[in-house]
Amino acid sequence: MLTDGRRPTEELGRKGLETRRRLMAAAQELLQTMSAVSLTATAIARKASTSSATFYVYFDDVSDVVLALAREASEDLGAVHAVLAAWRAGKDTQVGARDFFEIYRAYWDRHRAILGIRNMEADRGDQRFLAIRSRAGMSIIAELAALIREGHPDGSLTEDQSIARATVIFAAIERLAATASLYPPQLGGVRAVSPTALGEAQIAILVSLVQH
Repeated sequence: MLTDGRRPTEELGRKGLETRRRLMAAAQELLQTMSAVSLTATAIARKASTSSATFYVYFDDVSDVVLALAREASEDLGAVHAVLAAWRAGKDTQVGARDFFEIYRAYWDRHRAILGIRNMEADRGDQRFLAIRSRAGMSIIAELAALIREGHPDGSLTEDQSIARATVIFAAIERLAATASLYPPQLGGVRAVSPTALGEAQIAILVSLVQH
C-alpha cells in the first residue's frame, strides 16, 4: 500500500486522488525553475489553485510530495526495461548498447529535475530517497549483469564479477546523464571532450563488457 503523504492513497476517493495529483503536478512544474530548498507548501498550493490546509491533508511536508514524485519517476522504467529485454532476446550488441544508452538518457531528460533531487537527497543520507534510487538502479544493474554473463558463455566471469562490472558502467552512465553539462567543450580555456564523444565512450565500454 502506497503511503506517501498523510493518508494511504488507497483510502482516497476520486476527488482526493485528483487533488493529490494536482498538487504533485504543481510541485513538479515549480521544480523546473526552483530548487527543492526554495519550494514551499504555500507555493505548491497556490500553483494547484488550492489552499495550504488542503496540501497538508495529502502530504506531511514538502519533502513528502518530492518523495512521491521521486518514487513515481523512479518507477517509470518500462521503456528502459523493454530495451534491455529486446537486447537479451538477441539484438546485436552494438545496437543493444546504443539503444539502452539512448533510452536511458531520454528517461533522465524527461525526469531530470526530480531524479536530480532524488540523487542529491540519497547522497545526503536520506534513507527514503536512497531506497527508491537503489531499487531503480538495481533493477537495471541486474539486467546488465545478466547480459555481461551471457556474453561470457565460457564461465570466465563469476556472478559477483558480472554484477560489479554492471554496477560500474551503470554508475558512470547515470552520473553522466545527471550532469550533462558538467564537462562542456570549453572550460576555463581548456578543451574538454564533447557530450557526443562521452556518449560514444560509454557505449563502447558497455559493448566491451558484454562482448567477449
